[in-house]
Amino acid sequence: MSKVNNNQNRNKNSRNNLKNRPFEDKLRPFITADIDKKINDLFSRSVRKIRSENTEFKKEVENLIGRIESEKINQKISDLETELKEIDDKSELDEIKLKLKDLTELSLKYKKDISLLKRKCLPFINVKINDNKPSEVGIVHYQFEELIAIVSTGLNVFLTGPAGSGKTTAANQCAKALNIPFYFTGAIASEFKLTGFIDANGKIVSTEFRKAYENGGLFLFDEIDGSFPQAVLAFNAALANDYMDFPDKRIKRHKNFYCIAAANTYGQGADRQYVGRNQLDAASIDRFIFIDWKYDETLERKLANNDKWVDYVQSIRRVIEKKEIRHIVSPRASFFGAKLLKSNLKRELVESSVLWKGLDNATIELIKKNL
Repeated sequence: MSKVNNNQNRNKNSRNNLKNRPFEDKLRPFITADIDKKINDLFSRSVRKIRSENTEFKKEVENLIGRIESEKINQKISDLETELKEIDDKSELDEIKLKLKDLTELSLKYKKDISLLKRKCLPFINVKINDNKPSEVGIVHYQFEELIAIVSTGLNVFLTGPAGSGKTTAANQCAKALNIPFYFTGAIASEFKLTGFIDANGKIVSTEFRKAYENGGLFLFDEIDGSFPQAVLAFNAALANDYMDFPDKRIKRHKNFYCIAAANTYGQGADRQYVGRNQLDAASIDRFIFIDWKYDETLERKLANNDKWVDYVQSIRRVIEKKEIRHIVSPRASFFGAKLLKSNLKRELVESSVLWKGLDNATIELIKKNL
């Protein structure tokens, strides 16, 4: 009887979930395999375009720096400042002050132009670990170099940051830089999802974690703060020692095993935004080097390739943060929105689907008034 009731409740919840998905239902007819392929092609073209733009931006920076050096602006400003101290004639003084003003403004303009160009450049990172051949990782988050520097030491890293900040992508790129396989596990409800088990036929059912631990690779434990505490304790034991007891035998930790955990919290339990998170054991937290992983809005702008839409998304994000509204507008809103707009979907539907996501009208109006 209990099993039947559970199935009925599950079916009921499933029906309720379908009823509460108006935006997904509206979009479903548009998300075809053909559109999915076009989106992937668009992303590839965007990467090639960014690569080309970066080369041009770097040339402009070099040209500007060369111009400043050839025109000796800083030296001229210094000479004029020295000359000012020695002149008493007012007309001559005014003339030198005017020259000094023009040169100072020109110098500031050059510095501003260089700063803007540098901000437009997205690094295509080539990483060399020890004596290995350099690996091209591609376009990276602005904190990536800090991350790979720590991961390459063999220390365990805990990435904590908001949804959509690129934690999984960064972990995958670390594996690419280290030239090792990438293994991934999301939140798990049982330690057997981590360690594996022996099935009824006596066969070992392995896991992503075991493959990385036994054979080498980078293992990402995503949403660790949403996992069953016993599973996290088992994970902690594996990190604390150079061996791990699996269902069939004890396995020594591979020399090329690297580990990243990712979460939306610092492991201190649920907060206003992420209410389904568990508090992590202090011993587990102590095993990690923490990195506060933030949104990279320059990368967001480049990959979305729709400045007008991204400006709108980022301004909404700032209002939400300022007003402390319990709502997430991640870079995915920029990526998904730009793709949907390019497919000629109506702006109103796109906003409802990727920005507002069921927010009440009063809150939406509050956000818009503060843009």
